[in-house]
Amino acid sequence: MNKLQQIFAFLKHNHQWNDAFQLREYKRYLSHCRTPKERIIALLHMVAHTQSSPKLEALAGFWEHLEAAPWKSDAPSLVELTDFIQQKGLLIILNHGPWDRLFRALSSVSGWGPKTAALFVKCVIQLHRSAHIELHFLADAHSAGHINESDRIYLPVDAVIKRISLEAASLGLGQSFDSMNSALFTAGFTPDDMLIWDDLWFWGFFSQNSSRTARTVGWNEARFWGQLSTPKDDVDAVRKKSAKFLALLSA
Repeated sequence: MNKLQQIFAFLKHNHQWNDAFQLREYKRYLSHCRTPKERIIALLHMVAHTQSSPKLEALAGFWEHLEAAPWKSDAPSLVELTDFIQQKGLLIILNHGPWDRLFRALSSVSGWGPKTAALFVKCVIQLHRSAHIELHFLADAHSAGHINESDRIYLPVDAVIKRISLEAASLGLGQSFDSMNSALFTAGFTPDDMLIWDDLWFWGFFSQNSSRTARTVGWNEARFWGQLSTPKDDVDAVRKKSAKFLALLSA
């Protein structure tokens, strides 16, 4: 088993930690919503504001566009959601499948981009694979359950994941959204595998310390306790697994 496979095996074995964390976050942001439209808009806001400096002027036009969406009690299908988003972006002709098309449509909207578009797609799939049907907003929720292997799911590469790639430089994943995703696709990882690779963020987020001048690796106790959705009763387990994760990167 090479290093890339070892890291993936760690992520897959420990997938429940990030999955539970993210579902608690979705509940925080969506539980107050009464309609599919409100849940879509809330999730888009949640994702857009993961950017370090959201482009508020550019995003304003998109939020105004969403207010005109026809979905109230009726939920849109994946295709209908993508079609409506695409009205504010570029016409998408070539794509690998419906999830790739959603990614390309949203990433072309002003104020968005590849990282945040990829994160939204990941969130939609994860949310609709959960048992929390009260948080679902797609009429065809089953489309998240069985993704064709020819489709594309992208890793949302942010500063945390870039630092992980730097620590494991021997993997040759690079430091950009395109280079990391291209490397993982070339290695043969499927769309479902790419959802597992997203767990890099969880283990990296709690194993990095950042300042204005540098980002270093190491268990970040303050960050763990500062997040509402972390499993406080399991802090020792997460700390030990984070140490194992960092050891894998530097091996």
